[in-house]
Amino acid sequence: MGMTVLYSSGDDGVAGNDDYCLEPNGTQALGAPRFNPSFPGTCPYVTSVGATQVSPNHTVYEPESACEQVIYSGGGFSNVFAMPSYQKTAVETYLRDYPPPYPPTVYNASGNSRAFPDISANGANYVVAIQGEYWLVYGTSCSSPVSATIFSAINDARLAVGKGPIGFVNPTIYTPTFMAAFNDITNGTNPGCGTVGFYAEPGWDPVTGVGTPNFEKLVALWLDLP
Repeated sequence: MGMTVLYSSGDDGVAGNDDYCLEPNGTQALGAPRFNPSFPGTCPYVTSVGATQVSPNHTVYEPESACEQVIYSGGGFSNVFAMPSYQKTAVETYLRDYPPPYPPTVYNASGNSRAFPDISANGANYVVAIQGEYWLVYGTSCSSPVSATIFSAINDARLAVGKGPIGFVNPTIYTPTFMAAFNDITNGTNPGCGTVGFYAEPGWDPVTGVGTPNFEKLVALWLDLP
């Protein structure tokens, strides 16, 4: 449709909602052996957003990590959707250089399925007010709307100079030029289903995607486009 729809990748790592994993027959159960990729985070027509955090005893001036406290960034490989062409090169590079240490009985290791998330943003320690009290919350339900505000601000910048909106961002953000405008996350995993899950690695990975958006770099790149 020429628009971007952002959606949370999930908060349970390689497991599904409420930590349910898959039995060999496809049914869900706690303690089952197979990874359970989420929906609609695996849909190829959404921008799937994972979660990062500032690690304990670190500052915002140090590299982020995949969210590993309270929640785990959802990610993996779809059992339903085929790999879209826009992510083919990035995902094939990950599978070649950093092959996951699991047999195909644990996750969809075909190399032909939709991989997620696409991007990430901070998902830890958001301050919310509820009935006059303040709480700290975690979740990809935080990182997804934060990402939406960044892309909306880029739209505003383009509209201000007479250009159109950015449209569906996925084919663009997987190009080498735009991938370099994201903060590459190389720390952390996304546990679930009795495993540590996948590892955050250089480039795209099934924990944090292509990384967290750098607004200044991204807006400059998008302003250069027609």
